[in-house]
Amino acid sequence: MFWVDKKYLRLVSSRFRNAKWKTEELLNHSCPYCGDSEKNQHKARGYHFKLKETFVYKCHNCSVSKAFSKFLKDHDTKLYNEYCVEKFYKKEPSFTSVIEKTTTPVFKDDPLKKVGCISALDSQLATDYLNHRKIPKDRWDELYFIENCQSLSSLDYKYKDRVFGNDPRLVLPFYSRQGKLVGVSGRALNNNKLRYLTLKFDDQESLIYGLRTVDYNKKVYVTEGPIDSLFLPNSIAVAGSDFSKLKSIVPTEQAVVVFDNERRNPQLHKLMGQVIEDGFEICFWPKTVKEKDINDMVLSGLSSKIVEDIINKNKFSGLSAKMALSDWSRSG
Repeated sequence: MFWVDKKYLRLVSSRFRNAKWKTEELLNHSCPYCGDSEKNQHKARGYHFKLKETFVYKCHNCSVSKAFSKFLKDHDTKLYNEYCVEKFYKKEPSFTSVIEKTTTPVFKDDPLKKVGCISALDSQLATDYLNHRKIPKDRWDELYFIENCQSLSSLDYKYKDRVFGNDPRLVLPFYSRQGKLVGVSGRALNNNKLRYLTLKFDDQESLIYGLRTVDYNKKVYVTEGPIDSLFLPNSIAVAGSDFSKLKSIVPTEQAVVVFDNERRNPQLHKLMGQVIEDGFEICFWPKTVKEKDINDMVLSGLSSKIVEDIINKNKFSGLSAKMALSDWSRSG
């Protein structure tokens, strides 16, 4: 199951200095054991190479040599535990994708169904909202509806008496990579001033929307809000989580981060700079785009495919991204 080793090597590699894939089976980066060089921060003499059906790590400076499983355990115990579950307890997927896409909500033993949620497809109020927002119909089956949001408090005892209101909401579930429900966000379908009600059930997990279905072998689009992510293929949404944790979620070389189009927001400029420093590609919306976010762009008449094309034509990384950020923020 070499694909599992490669997947988790990609996930952990982004935290190492000078990490670069030389080939599909050879990763080079500065050694995390010896530091490689105190004088030259660009030195990179650590290598992961394929040996039989796994990766082996070898540093040509300090001579450390480790099997991939031991290397991963040394540097990220949480990822290591996930790796062990996937490596030794899951069947190998089909050749088309490392992570199979779930096309319909699984209602058997579904905690959301137990508290009164139904598929958004079965609610006229929810489908009216989705039509109004022009949400792609092939994404509707990922969403839920609840008549009374008070019922969501039953999902976790710590929210007892802490969920106020009894309004109907569109429910967006957050799952871990293993498919465990770790949180929900309820979008008000009326005029409630609290547009989003977000509940987090596992403090050890980041609330990242779309983790259960994303394919790490393909380009991953990362948006701020879950609704915007529904318009892009193979996408996830940070949804208020800490962007500094993004490197542990998706490999930097696989992702394009797509922020909202807010040129005059200094806090956003700072956050974009942080993401650039972390090594991600980032989209800078051209001046011709006036709308604030992807959903607004679609509502203005742009198709999802056109929005995707705009992103792909306006993505930058490294020094070019820093220069683009300077120009983009000044042009606001």
